[in-house]
Amino acid sequence: MDFFAAQELRRKKTKWLVLLYAAAIVAIILGIYAVVVGLFVLPTQSRSGDVSIESFFNPTIFLGVAVANLVLIGSASLMKIMELRSGGSHIAAQLGGTLVQPTTTDRQEKRLLNIVEEMALASGISVPPVYIMNEEQGINAFAAGYTPADAVIGVNRGTIDQLNRDELQGVIAHEFSHILNGDMRLNIKLIGWLCGIQLLATIGYFVLRAFGGGRRRYSSNNDSNKGAGALMLLGIALLIFGWIGQFFANLIKASISRQREYLADASAVQFTRYPEGLSGALKLIGVSAHGSRVESEEAAELSHMFFASHFSGISNLFSTHPPLVPRIQKLDTQFDGDFQGYIEVRELMANVRKKAREKQREQQEALADLNPIGKMFPPEIAARFPVDPALLMATIGAPQQNDVDRSKAVIQEIAEPIVQAAHDAYSARCVAFAMLASDTPELRNQQLSLLSSREGVATLATTMELLPHIEALKLIFRLPVMEMIQGSLANLSPQQYSNFRGTVVGLVDLDNKTSLFEFVIRHHLLMHLDRRFEVQRPPRVQFTKASQLPRDFELMLSAFASASITGSVLEDTEPDHEQVLQAYRLAMQVGGFGDAAESAAELRSWEVAQLEQCMTRLHRASPEVKKQFLHAAATLITFDHEITIVEAEFFRAVAESLDCPVPLLAVGRLKM
Repeated sequence: MDFFAAQELRRKKTKWLVLLYAAAIVAIILGIYAVVVGLFVLPTQSRSGDVSIESFFNPTIFLGVAVANLVLIGSASLMKIMELRSGGSHIAAQLGGTLVQPTTTDRQEKRLLNIVEEMALASGISVPPVYIMNEEQGINAFAAGYTPADAVIGVNRGTIDQLNRDELQGVIAHEFSHILNGDMRLNIKLIGWLCGIQLLATIGYFVLRAFGGGRRRYSSNNDSNKGAGALMLLGIALLIFGWIGQFFANLIKASISRQREYLADASAVQFTRYPEGLSGALKLIGVSAHGSRVESEEAAELSHMFFASHFSGISNLFSTHPPLVPRIQKLDTQFDGDFQGYIEVRELMANVRKKAREKQREQQEALADLNPIGKMFPPEIAARFPVDPALLMATIGAPQQNDVDRSKAVIQEIAEPIVQAAHDAYSARCVAFAMLASDTPELRNQQLSLLSSREGVATLATTMELLPHIEALKLIFRLPVMEMIQGSLANLSPQQYSNFRGTVVGLVDLDNKTSLFEFVIRHHLLMHLDRRFEVQRPPRVQFTKASQLPRDFELMLSAFASASITGSVLEDTEPDHEQVLQAYRLAMQVGGFGDAAESAAELRSWEVAQLEQCMTRLHRASPEVKKQFLHAAATLITFDHEITIVEAEFFRAVAESLDCPVPLLAVGRLKM
């Protein structure tokens, strides 16, 4: 199943869950209504002899019961979801997580950050913040957030202390699979829905305590005793219906979670190409004294978000994760349940793996001697083969081990001062400012003056120190650097980010015109950070057909054509405008606009403000429409069987902004 099919399936399953949830609420309302009528209406009418068929349906009482239940369940669910609007960072804090600073000197934490950074760049998403649950000694982890733009990774201290690099990489790859598969948003919804149904059981419990027990002994009024008895029975009914609702809600949560765990395991193996790493982590859970336990009181509510079951016990109907042995056997068909046996061969496997990595590194270095881009691209790309747009589309949301290898190579190629600056919130700002500095001396002086007045002399000095390194930065490293700094910029305070955002916009708008590169930087950078700081939830799907977005396709594809022309100019070749126009027409046809493509004599002129509007509308499109648009864009940039770096990075930036991440430089025949 490709990325877009998985996203569409997730949307359909969410709708199905909403229907099941609604059916459960209707059943609860009918059940409570029946209890209310049986306790308070029928006894009164039976004494007066007025019992009839109409007695069993009282519109007023039914409306009151329905409204009361909907208000209680709905408000509790809404409040819980609103509480979680802060995204993954709030959930990590609930579990006692501590943000790992990029400057940490802890060896285990540094190894974890390196793995997360490598996998983020390989996946084509911004580097997520990482949290450590220092009090948790079990082997467990989670990914939380609404979208890849605001995701965080959480890891138990026991995970980084007990796992070797390959095992830890398997666990992190599993969590990245949840991010890429779109599981996180559904997980948050499940928490809110369960909270609403749980409230009924809680109310029933307090009603039972209030009107049960000994209070009736102190009343000499028989009617009062009867009323208290009826309320006690109502409390029991609320408790029972709340439990029943919770039973089915937990059953749904468990069944969905188990299925998604198997899918994430499979995706992680595709990512790392080393199933022994993931299966080894699961085997260590089986032999570890702490297992995968999470001691936090919040663990039960968040159980479906973890890498493995949060408690050690026998798997049952409500287990959110598959049993360990069957789960491992899907990765290692030879496993017979002997967890201790893995410990005996673990060190030997680690040594073999280490030698294999060293041999691979030697091969990459040998290739780099023959080809200057060999360290960044696999042999088939370095050798240049014709590009099929389907090849480019197949990489979306499906990173593999060679993407991780390229991300490591890219990090090594970036100048050390930039890497160090990218790992600190304060200096990461300066990296962004330096990347926006104009090549025109007069405009650059104006930008530096603006920077000094808004951010201060110290920020200006740091930016000036970074400028020579940024100027020497190759085109292929621009977007990876932007992805690197976003995890660090997430550590800014809301006020600091507000000021930073204003400075970025000011630097871009200073000359009253915005280049395509500035658009990519501003939109890509601020879109992700806006979600983190302003907690912007993904918009609901509004457009389900490409035919609803003709102007957006025209303008965005015209921008891609501009990227093709810009790429040619930067590489000192004469752009073939007629060929670009042909590519644009074909792309419009692929997008489903045959008439528009045939009648288009020229590319559409566009402005950055228009592109911003187009991106907003495309983000409200269904996964199938996004796929159709990106397929059209891929067709345009691969029309001449050569993809320039400008085209590749523009494609990646736009795709990631639509929550369709493309692995690092995962393109076909590259023109350098």
